Amino acid sequence: MKKIVLTFMLLSLVGWGYSQSYTTAIGVKGGNSGGIGFGGGGLNLKHFISSGNALEFTVGGGDNHIRLQGLYEWQKNISDINGLEWYAGLGASVGLWNRKYAHPNGKDSYDSGLYLGANGIIGLDWNLEPELGLPIGLALDTGPYIGLINSGFFGWGGGFAIRYILK
Repeated sequence: MKKIVLTFMLLSLVGWGYSQSYTTAIGVKGGNSGGIGFGGGGLNLKHFISSGNALEFTVGGGDNHIRLQGLYEWQKNISDINGLEWYAGLGASVGLWNRKYAHPNGKDSYDSGLYLGANGIIGLDWNLEPELGLPIGLALDTGPYIGLINSGFFGWGGGFAIRYILK
């Protein structure tokens, strides 16, 4: 029985790995991708480190903060639509802010400093190049955020990215 389960798991991983229609893309990502009041968007980079496995980074901020989000993503084709893929991933957000922040729950309040949180993500990534001949990618995602340091709460966020595909 153990051999059957192990074989099934390995075949699933092999099927999961074959994906990606580009190697690197750079652009902007907006929304509340961190799932927290410090959210927002910024400059975005997605780079595939192997077939179906990517790293995505967003750096941005606002009038009182700066933030970096890093995600490890697994990406897979949606066979019915050329260039459309879905992905899921995990990562972290880290940032600094420079004024007092009061959480809407009325209990948590933080002075200037560092925050750190964990992110989960699921989304769609559409490479327009196969269909339209444009080296442009669009992505839409959503997922949970769990605050770990100076951001002790659970939130849900999402983002929209538009990227130029470098190849």
